[in-house]
Amino acid sequence: MKSAKTDTLFAWRFSLLCMLTLLIAFWGTFNAPLQALGNDSTRQSAYLFDNARVLFSGNPNLAAAEVLQRSGKRTVVLPDSWDITQQNFEGHGWYQIEFRLDPGKPRPDALFMPKAIMNAHAYLNGHWIGGHGPLHGEIARHWNYPYLFQFSPDLLNQSNNVLLIQVAGYKNYRSGLGRVWLGPSELLEPLYASSYRWQVTGSMLATLVAFVSGLMLLVFARVFREQEGFLFFSLAVIIFALRNTGYFLNWTPLPHAQWGQLVHSLHAWFACLYGLFLIQYMGLKWIWIRKALWVYAIGVTVLTFTTGSQEILQFTFWLLLPIIPIIFVLNLMLLGQSWQRKNFEGAILGCSSLLFVLLSIRDLSTMLGALPVESVLLSQYTGILLFFSACWIIFRRYRALLEDLETSNESLNSELAVREQQLFRQFNLLRKIEQQRTQDDERRRIMQDIHDGVGSSLVSALNLSETRPLEQEEMRDVLQECLDDLRMAIDSLDPQSDDLLALLGNFRWRYERRLKASGVTLLWTVTDIPKLEGYSSRDLFDLLRIVQEVFANSLKHAKASKIELSVRWDAANNKVLLNISDDGIGMPTNTLGRGRGLAHMKIRAKAIRIELYTGVGVGERGVAVFMAIPRMRRR
Repeated sequence: MKSAKTDTLFAWRFSLLCMLTLLIAFWGTFNAPLQALGNDSTRQSAYLFDNARVLFSGNPNLAAAEVLQRSGKRTVVLPDSWDITQQNFEGHGWYQIEFRLDPGKPRPDALFMPKAIMNAHAYLNGHWIGGHGPLHGEIARHWNYPYLFQFSPDLLNQSNNVLLIQVAGYKNYRSGLGRVWLGPSELLEPLYASSYRWQVTGSMLATLVAFVSGLMLLVFARVFREQEGFLFFSLAVIIFALRNTGYFLNWTPLPHAQWGQLVHSLHAWFACLYGLFLIQYMGLKWIWIRKALWVYAIGVTVLTFTTGSQEILQFTFWLLLPIIPIIFVLNLMLLGQSWQRKNFEGAILGCSSLLFVLLSIRDLSTMLGALPVESVLLSQYTGILLFFSACWIIFRRYRALLEDLETSNESLNSELAVREQQLFRQFNLLRKIEQQRTQDDERRRIMQDIHDGVGSSLVSALNLSETRPLEQEEMRDVLQECLDDLRMAIDSLDPQSDDLLALLGNFRWRYERRLKASGVTLLWTVTDIPKLEGYSSRDLFDLLRIVQEVFANSLKHAKASKIELSVRWDAANNKVLLNISDDGIGMPTNTLGRGRGLAHMKIRAKAIRIELYTGVGVGERGVAVFMAIPRMRRR
């Protein structure tokens, strides 16, 4: 249902666009503005001259008074085109119009000429009343400009008046004079303003719009390189705009001859590039047509620049004749393909270019004399349609890209959501595995600590009991050591056991009763220290093992009466200094005490990256152990 509705809407839009194109083409051909005919008001109150006597002269220095005295003038009907009435002539045409004032009409004060090609100057009863451009040398290009000259009514006679118009033009360039209006300014100025808008201002605007649309399409073709021949389309539109500058430029960057050759060769290049665009846009595999278009453009350019510029217009029609049907057929094919594929973008392009072809044929007919020379040329106005076509194309393609991007984002978000769920499940699985591994490592550590501590003490006691019965004191020491090792293993399980001072304080509380039973005095000197970083509970447990080892050796072997422990912060070296010393008899270096000797302590110190030294204890007696603990654990 939705598809049928879309097809119906497209059919209506397509049909409306084609009908509008044909209506504009018919209007431009048969009802385009023709200011030379004026309106009812001007025909009643002004004078329209469509006959004149003309004198052709190649002398640029001929004066108006001398022209009036010369004979040999012939009568012509205005508009007069030299290509028809004076073929191969180049120079000056002096048009003499004699008239009498009508008492029933207002007194004239303005002269309006819709077309005078190339330049024109006007004289009324021997007085110069106005003109545009030089009349000799390099003639300026006012061929598409209307003329309006105002004068004082006092220059008019009550009886006979002579209007003399001097026109300078090139041969084979549609030089000549159109119909002439004489009347009040308030009637002729609107005609002049309308002509100027259609012939000059409108051409400027259409050319500018076409040039901008060409640049837009050029950027579009550069950004979207994969698109269907839009580089050809953009270059064709830019060339079209450059060609149209001739409608309003009254000067040229090149001499007249070279400028005419360039402009006429641009016709061929526009047709070539636009034909290539249509072929590539429709996806046609016409290699021979592509090559033919290139050969045509290059051939016309060579022929144009090798032929004299004055002969260009003689064969312009024949140069354009073979390419116009090709472009016309390609446009019809584009419209047919757009209808089949329901491609409204192609319909807009096809109708725009079809209108250009039809209006170009109409303008060519004007240049060949089939239509009045005063007719407004309209093909350049299709530049506005090309601009809207370019905007439509860019808008549709940009919107399609946004829709594709939105679809891609939605697909990507869906994939990311699925992937996120997968990663979350994998993360939970890895976390469980890591937790299990941590628990297993902790179990192994506890088992190893109990094995090394409690187990080692019990095995040693068992071995000793097999040789002789243990005394009560020995049994008590063994049990005390086992209990201390077990308590330390339990303390290592505390998640808050990362505070060194708290761990040492707990060790002191557990060991203090044993020290009192042995008659040993503990000197405890502790200052505030910063929190250690990077040390695990296992590291601190190994540190306490070293401290326990030192205390155990002092109680067992040193026969000490005093043990001193001090903790202080060494800010200069960023270390915590832990010192333990006694006043006993000292400890032989080869005494390991069931794996708890000095070598064993150094192994533990190396494992947790701290420094351990030994020296003489209190009063030059006993043993002292010095430990330097970095605040940040080294890796």
